[in-house]
Amino acid sequence: MEKNKVVFFDLDGVLIDTEPLYSRFWIEAMKEAGHTMSREDSLKLRSLDRELARAFLTERYNEGDYDRIRELRKSLMEAYRKDNPIKTKKGAKEIIERLNAAGIDWYIVTASPLSRIKRYSEDTGLYFPEEKLISTKTVERGKPYPDVYLKACETAGVTPEGNFAVEDSPNGVRSAKAAGLTTVFIPDLSRPDEEDLKYCDHVIDELGGLWEIIS
Repeated sequence: MEKNKVVFFDLDGVLIDTEPLYSRFWIEAMKEAGHTMSREDSLKLRSLDRELARAFLTERYNEGDYDRIRELRKSLMEAYRKDNPIKTKKGAKEIIERLNAAGIDWYIVTASPLSRIKRYSEDTGLYFPEEKLISTKTVERGKPYPDVYLKACETAGVTPEGNFAVEDSPNGVRSAKAAGLTTVFIPDLSRPDEEDLKYCDHVIDELGGLWEIIS
């Protein structure tokens, strides 16, 4: 294993099992706002840059108050979470432990703010040092733009080439590929379609298959 290899993990849908909840509560928040959102449309919002999400709701549903609905979605999800703690994805703890044991550096690259990551860490028992967390909230544009992965590489002190991004969403894999990283797609709520596959260097079914790719 070359020492300069770094693994950048998306968080939601890759290491923790939150994507079904985001989908559910986007739909519920939109319903409270008087709209019927399809599951397919809720999935398009995964990791999506805020301004692109705002434009999507305006164009698709003629809904101009994205911020209000987003806050409602967050409150509905947090209320549910109080009695239903967030769980890890299969193999999450094991792959982090294996990387640590091998001395392979890794980071979290996520659309979630640091405060939310802390709450989810308490639920799952997956603890991430703050210096390993890179949030889209700290860059100008979120996914699918490359900004957050470029910042992650800068934080890690590496160039994108030869390093890996692990993603579960079309927006995420496009962001990582645009930054120049080798992309590993692990389907969560949907399989990559023909267009998505253009941005995927590897597609695996679960985290356990990652080791063969990076080693």
